[in-house]
Amino acid sequence: MTPSYPPRCPSCRKAKDVRGLTDAEFDAIYDPATRRSDSGKGTSAKTIRLGGLPSPMSDEVLYALQDRDRQGLALNLYAVNRGLNRITATSPDAVSLLDLDFDALADGTSKGQVVSVLRGLIGPVRRLWVAYSGEDPTLGDVWDPSLVGLRSAPDRTYIAHFGELDFMPIRLVWLREVVKSWARDVRPDVASIRRTIHATRVTAEVLAAQDHRGNPTQLSLADMTKVVDALLSQRKPTGEPYSITHLQALVYWLRRLMDYARASGLMDEVPDAFTLNASTIHWARRADRRRIDHEEVGEALPQHVISQLDRHLARLGTESQYAGGGWSPDDYAAMYQTVYQVQRDTGRRNNEVVSLPLDCLVWDEDQPILIYDNHKAGRLRRRLPIHRDTAAVIEQWLRRRASLPIPADCSTYLFPSQGARNRPRAGHVKKLTYGRIFRRWVDNLPPLLVGGLDEHGAERTLPKVQVQPYGLRHAYAQRHADAGTPVDVLRELMDHVSVETTMGYYQVSLKRKKEAVRLLAGTAIDRDGNPAAFSQPSAYELASVAVPFGNCTEPSNVKAGGKHCPIRFQCAGCSFYRPDASFLPAIEEHLVELSADRELSVTTGAAPWVTANLTEQIDAFTTVRNKLRDQLEQLTPQAREELELASQALRKARAVAFIPIEHLKGRTDGS
Repeated sequence: MTPSYPPRCPSCRKAKDVRGLTDAEFDAIYDPATRRSDSGKGTSAKTIRLGGLPSPMSDEVLYALQDRDRQGLALNLYAVNRGLNRITATSPDAVSLLDLDFDALADGTSKGQVVSVLRGLIGPVRRLWVAYSGEDPTLGDVWDPSLVGLRSAPDRTYIAHFGELDFMPIRLVWLREVVKSWARDVRPDVASIRRTIHATRVTAEVLAAQDHRGNPTQLSLADMTKVVDALLSQRKPTGEPYSITHLQALVYWLRRLMDYARASGLMDEVPDAFTLNASTIHWARRADRRRIDHEEVGEALPQHVISQLDRHLARLGTESQYAGGGWSPDDYAAMYQTVYQVQRDTGRRNNEVVSLPLDCLVWDEDQPILIYDNHKAGRLRRRLPIHRDTAAVIEQWLRRRASLPIPADCSTYLFPSQGARNRPRAGHVKKLTYGRIFRRWVDNLPPLLVGGLDEHGAERTLPKVQVQPYGLRHAYAQRHADAGTPVDVLRELMDHVSVETTMGYYQVSLKRKKEAVRLLAGTAIDRDGNPAAFSQPSAYELASVAVPFGNCTEPSNVKAGGKHCPIRFQCAGCSFYRPDASFLPAIEEHLVELSADRELSVTTGAAPWVTANLTEQIDAFTTVRNKLRDQLEQLTPQAREELELASQALRKARAVAFIPIEHLKGRTDGS
């Protein structure tokens, strides 16, 4: 028996059963003078004619359109009509959508549209007939997500239209059935199931290679350790390594499956030792320590590459001429350019920038503060001091935004979402949308030079695939690390829980550090500014210890790692003091502090010897600073640049050594 379908309201562009209507009656409902599409296609873009289709096909089309409407999907009625016309022209004998030959329908200039439209129509019909027949589409090892009724991704509210889920790569039958039971009961999205299949496929391969051949009754913690190690060693089909985030996610997908299987009784025969316990998870979270490239932490964009991007900022967002919601293409471009500048200057994660609230900029007296949400760690309304230039960029966008129409459900965000959607708006621009805009921008830029020549004598360039928005966060952290920002301060700026996470930005390879020591060992001077170079680079490290304002060669202090200074770090008055060019920033900062202390001692009426001591320290440190500056000025520009790079490397290494011990206690997890 064919179910009845209620008609839909034509005023809101929904499908209406127009079978049996005369042309006059049809035109009375769909007035061609007032219901033209934005693309100028005429009434066919706003109406659907079902009269030319046989029954039950017309019923099926109407049901499918109403099903799409219930899911909140936009109805491109012009494309639907083209698909229906294609059916009439190529399959006149078909009585059901399920009888159609896709290859025949897709043969022609409208292939893409026809396939997309018909998949969207056939899916609901197939699910309907499966429900009536009582068939179970999850019995086999290959599932059709559309037939099962699964969403394609976590952020989708509608059912997937195409694709398949193949469980066969999971070699162990018992593990394959666990995954299928989880997918059948939990009904997660397609993307989540595919990630879980990937993790369990690796698990099955590891277990099948053991002596017990994956016998579930003989599994142990040692087997799980091998599984985790294999997951963290996965590579892309191209041979490139996956990101640490992706590898750790594989471990977590496996853990979610194991937790479900234990709770539901699907793994009762598997020993409890075969589990992802807390220590195994903690080891997986810190697996990046084994994979750190000590030459470049993460994927930080070099500063000179960022400068090249800045020169072409006006092109960002202009590759697309999309206009909608009352916004011009220039309005969209201005928004994306603001997103880039805010991320570049603040180092926030991609989703933290695009989701900034409208009131994200506040002022603490004369200091601008950025209010943002750390979604990754669930810490909301975080406060970050920013530069005035960045605040000016935000204020400029706020003024422009105020003149634009903003949907009510997007009004609380700095970067509101716009345009037609196939699902409810997220309220703000999605990071994937911005990522696509950023990718097109970078791909259309001139080559990004990194300096020097390659083996063919051409200028070296940075592969554009390595230029990602998240690299701006790494660059922000790297700028602070290179400048000698204390690691505990940078931890706060990055909003990390663990100082160990932040320490990754201070890592310096042994080779790089040795080269830096070689260059700087010969620039050391004594407290009077006389040359006091170390004879060998090894002596620089073995016979001295880095203290806040220079190296110290006093034996007891060297033995104590710099924590046994006999004169309380009044280094400029010590005969064991051996500063070099890498300590210039610290010396200059200390001079400012000493000058402020001296002024305070005068205004508070301190004893004359206090002021005199501060004055003598200022004079002594000034002598050291001037001598180090003279050394740099006598170098060639190239040698000066090499020395500065070496200084940055050593300052990064020393920044870790100077971490207050209380920051290292009790901190083992990062964010």
